[in-house]
Amino acid sequence: MSKAVYLGAFALAALCIGCDKPPEQTNPPGQTGQPVAGQPGQPGAVAQPGQPGAVAQPGQPGQPVAQPGPTEPVRNAQGVVPGSLEDPNYTGKHVARSRGDQNGVVVLWPRIIPSAIADQNQALAASMQQHMQALAQKALPGRTVDVRPAPERVCPRGGCVAPSINVLFTRTSNACIAIALVNSPGESNTKLVPWAGTVELKADSVPFRDPPENHVKIKDYVPCDALMGELGKQDAFIEAALRAAASQGPSAPPGPTG
Repeated sequence: MSKAVYLGAFALAALCIGCDKPPEQTNPPGQTGQPVAGQPGQPGAVAQPGQPGAVAQPGQPGQPVAQPGPTEPVRNAQGVVPGSLEDPNYTGKHVARSRGDQNGVVVLWPRIIPSAIADQNQALAASMQQHMQALAQKALPGRTVDVRPAPERVCPRGGCVAPSINVLFTRTSNACIAIALVNSPGESNTKLVPWAGTVELKADSVPFRDPPENHVKIKDYVPCDALMGELGKQDAFIEAALRAAASQGPSAPPGPTG
């Protein structure tokens, strides 16, 4: 072997020391200092759709967004969830503690106006509620009837899940007036139907839980001792209103109410 060939082989062997290690990867032109795309599992690699193991970068399209897990409702010092049916500030003593049944009907306690005469008319109110119960059973046979005790005279916020019926009642001495109040499920408008006496209605329906007495002008009363008989004369109109209310689905609540 010539001296030149020997020196060339020695130089080649020197250059191959450490040849078992792969050469360091260089960045392509124009990408100096940038992470290499498409290298799954390497820290800092840009996530590519369909490539498992790549680290997802925020804002990359097609990447799933982590969803927060369920949280427990916040309770007050009394252990009550504010705004729930157990919250007395939400319901109040005059608000029904039940929303009824979807296949039922809710019979509320009569709305006696003014409230100063409510206590002295409890017996008459009970008679009117019994009449409403019988009317509901006749108008909507087969449905469960949820009769609410005194003084639960209005459905809670969000409305009842069943149609509901009530009566607006007032009197002066021995002169009485009664107007039926009928609601479809949910926060539906309240249908006003004259029941006993003569009234002028500013509107035949009012917004959910809006005081109906603000929309009534009394023209003539009926004797209070003849009230129950007068109710029976108009029952057909109340039954029709209740059946119409039952045929409608719940309306979406427009927002929080008092």
